[in-house]
Amino acid sequence: MMDAVTIADVSFSYSGPPVLERVNLTIPEGEFLGLVGPNGSGKSTLLKLILGILNPQQGSIRIFGEHPERGRGRIGYMPQMTRFARDFPITVEETVLLGRLGKTSAFGFYRKKDREFARRAMDEVEVTHLRKRPIGTLSGGQLQRVLIARALAGEPDMLILDEPTSNIDMRMEEDIFDLLQTLNKRVTILVVSHDIGFISQYIHRVACLNRTLQVHQTTEITHDILQSLYDHPVHMVAHKHEPFEEG
Repeated sequence: MMDAVTIADVSFSYSGPPVLERVNLTIPEGEFLGLVGPNGSGKSTLLKLILGILNPQQGSIRIFGEHPERGRGRIGYMPQMTRFARDFPITVEETVLLGRLGKTSAFGFYRKKDREFARRAMDEVEVTHLRKRPIGTLSGGQLQRVLIARALAGEPDMLILDEPTSNIDMRMEEDIFDLLQTLNKRVTILVVSHDIGFISQYIHRVACLNRTLQVHQTTEITHDILQSLYDHPVHMVAHKHEPFEEG
């Protein structure tokens, strides 16, 4: 097994103060890692660096041993859910097939193999019965599952999910993370979340980012650590969880 992500001494700024400063992070294959931090802490920038959208101004990043521009083909990415026209004429199946872009011949010309991978992804997240539904008719939880299926359709070895449970209720949030926990049996997962108390029962470790980065086992997270991270009073709900063991 090799490391899915290796970030070594990475710094980045947008022509001003550093957004990220000397960040080091290793994500072994098979890990379920949580990334947390306040707004403006550099989380989105770090994801763009991992995906090869931005290049570090200092340090290096490797995805499965390769430069991000080459290694990102092994990553399925689910961005934050944004507002969209609810009457946009696209079905669940067509949405999931978008995850095959870059894997198939041309936009809109899907092979039998592409449709098989899309169907497999829909089966895995249990939305196959919705495949002909317009996405505008879905509930928040259903739509999140469809977007996860889209990320899975590209046959990734790693999933990166940016706030996958934003704007859905707690019961749906638990359903989504139960699904991610099952998917983690075969893919590495990096999930961005604000709710460290909730995700701590699922993740192996938590990476706390606020320009600089510190990684902790979930059992090590204390009120003082969160206080220093968010720089204002926070509340944490503790959960029991077995620590992740590399090797």
